Amino acid sequence: MQSKMDEFRDFVRRHPKIRDDVRAGRRTWQNIYEEWIIYGEGDAQWNDYREAPRGGSSADNRGNNISLSIDSIKNIFGYIQRIDPDKLNRTLNSIQKVIQIAQTFGPKQTNRVPYITTPYNDWWD
Repeated sequence: MQSKMDEFRDFVRRHPKIRDDVRAGRRTWQNIYEEWIIYGEGDAQWNDYREAPRGGSSADNRGNNISLSIDSIKNIFGYIQRIDPDKLNRTLNSIQKVIQIAQTFGPKQTNRVPYITTPYNDWWD
């Protein structure tokens, strides 16, 4: 005979979107378990958490993915079109100036010591 906890685990396996809500911090396991005990498995609130059947809906999913991708690409192009090249150039120039100023605060470059010192180093210079 299964315990209530085992039944709850089976319930969560059949409703995988519950894990997403818990991981996102929208709900807690304690809260979900209490509602499952009080309202039972047949309550309408669990319908949102059911996984879509994997039968013949793969074509629909592909269609949704394609439209989602096209919408994403349209959003990216719209964002790129709104970029003002003059503002971008000024921003990059400002960043370059800040980097140059920050480099002046760094340690001064010293003369590098050759890896191998020999008495002939002066002769080659």
